[in-house]
Amino acid sequence: MSETSLKPLLVSGSTARRLLDVANTKYWELVKAGAIETVNVGGRKMVVYSSLERVAQHGARKAAA
Repeated sequence: MSETSLKPLLVSGSTARRLLDVANTKYWELVKAGAIETVNVGGRKMVVYSSLERVAQHGARKAAA
């Protein structure tokens, strides 16, 4: 498997917003609803990439369930 085919485990919030093409307010709504999973790494809040895939594939309501 080449490095270019690897998916990231974590991305920054700004990258997550760009990938989902949502505004900051909508991003935080999704985080608070549990649809977007975050973890703290050092002093940064990082987004679990697989949670972005769930939101993109199933919508926020099903992803949070």
